[in-house]
Amino acid sequence: MDIVCINGPINSGKSTVGRCLCELLPEAQFVEGDDHDAPEYADLDTRISVSLARIEALIINANTDLVVAYPLRAEDYARIVAAAARRGAGVFVATLSPPLAESLRNRGTRALSQAECTRIVEMYEEGYADRRFTNFLLDNAALTPIQTASAIKAALMAWRAGETR
Repeated sequence: MDIVCINGPINSGKSTVGRCLCELLPEAQFVEGDDHDAPEYADLDTRISVSLARIEALIINANTDLVVAYPLRAEDYARIVAAAARRGAGVFVATLSPPLAESLRNRGTRALSQAECTRIVEMYEEGYADRRFTNFLLDNAALTPIQTASAIKAALMAWRAGETR
């Protein structure tokens, strides 16, 4: 079992690409990291903590690969690695890194709020688009979600084969 984390800033395509990747990895289960039980008015740290606790529980109880769409900080990555290690699972991180201007555009059916645009800029400044723990970094601005998922799958297969572990 492996945990495939789709990392990146808001509006980089994590959820869409994660769902496409699950279509290419039919035994994998998709996890939307932002699905949690924290109230919407909760502060960011509380929402992150609740989200990560849910992801950790899913890892502990998983019977198959998980594809997790969630923006990762170093401490979040460490929590996921620790949970995966308890299960004997590997962790592969693919970071989506379109240019900032692309992430600030309304893509697909999503209309960004001003608060989201502000947070996107902050996330780029904080390094979400280029984490040091990334196994595969991809500028997906010119790619369709399925092309992006296919590239991630190829990198994942190489990683599993030991070429880049």
